Amino acid sequence: MTTMNKTKTQTNVPAMLTVFCAVYIAMVKLRPLVMHNVSISVVSLCIAYCLLGAAGIYLFRSRYIEGLKQWKEHTLRSILWFVGGYIADVILVSLSLLPQMTLYPDYDGMNDNSITAAAKYLPAFLMILALGILGPVTEETFFRFILVDKLKAKVPAVLCVLISSVLFMVWHMHAFTPQELLANLPKFTSGVIYSIILLKSKNPTIPVLLHTSNNILGLLGLVLNGAA
Repeated sequence: MTTMNKTKTQTNVPAMLTVFCAVYIAMVKLRPLVMHNVSISVVSLCIAYCLLGAAGIYLFRSRYIEGLKQWKEHTLRSILWFVGGYIADVILVSLSLLPQMTLYPDYDGMNDNSITAAAKYLPAFLMILALGILGPVTEETFFRFILVDKLKAKVPAVLCVLISSVLFMVWHMHAFTPQELLANLPKFTSGVIYSIILLKSKNPTIPVLLHTSNNILGLLGLVLNGAA
């Protein structure tokens, strides 16, 4: 690649990331304001996740390739990071649920309710693909790859982790109420774990795998309960 082509590519990356962020915010947060038909809104969200997930993989393809090489060259280390991250996530998420279970034991988070509602309009394979795999890839691209991995070049890493994790929690809130805040507190703890693993393991595929694993397990529960 010539010097001119390299410069052009480097110049285009910030622009592409800006477009990615704008589309992500518009399709996930602003979409419900203009799409009042539930089935159309759900399908459009799935399409957006599929496109944005693919775009995220493309934009950070070099980091994904680097991560896959680490799995091959440092298999045991990568497995330990994944297993340790999963155990830490389960423990801390369980602890972070205690305030909500104590104060509002009958409250179901609006995000979980919306996913349950979406399951009525989607075939199982599309729900797993969009919400279980490419949805988490999209979120990891935004909250970890951009807000932590990229931003740490300009902002202290600790601050990047806090900003990313708080925004990750707020992103999943559907109302600014104490109930919603406590119901989504586990999103904050998961965000901290994913961010720390990204920074410490140097393997970006591990937080993505943790996130997709959690989502797929949750969605499989919905699918199996629906089938039952």
